[in-house]
Amino acid sequence: MPAAFRPINANTSAMDTTEHQPIDGTRRLDVERLQHYDPDVEQRVQGWLGSGQLLVWIPILSQENFPGVPQQILQSVDQYQDAVRWPIRHAKDLLQLPNGITGWLMPATASDTDVACGAWDGEVYILGVKDRRTGKLQTLLGERADLVSGDGGDVEQSTV
Repeated sequence: MPAAFRPINANTSAMDTTEHQPIDGTRRLDVERLQHYDPDVEQRVQGWLGSGQLLVWIPILSQENFPGVPQQILQSVDQYQDAVRWPIRHAKDLLQLPNGITGWLMPATASDTDVACGAWDGEVYILGVKDRRTGKLQTLLGERADLVSGDGGDVEQSTV
């Protein structure tokens, strides 16, 4: 169930195969659907953005995201996840995420999510996260201990 769509920013030219959604300035994303596209995830993210509610992005503290950081440090910082929440008020805020770091995306009032998000070279991808060992989809709360230990999560890109 990984999502597979990528918002198209103003600097990206769309290819002929791009299926465009209406864009409302900062409230809707113009998207390119990719291989593992999941319309439920797209509708959810579009709904969050369209509602005007505050979203948060929380970096996934893993060796894949932070290869130079010792595992003990990642585990220690994990208890302070609330302090590292990145506010997302508009779709364009997603383009300001740290390049190459995957994080969880959810409404600020939510306690769990299965939507991950990251920015790579000016493009935003909405992702599903699977456990490498079991192949099961993960949530922020579902297998978080495994993600922090570096033993579990495997980010499977698909784009919004």
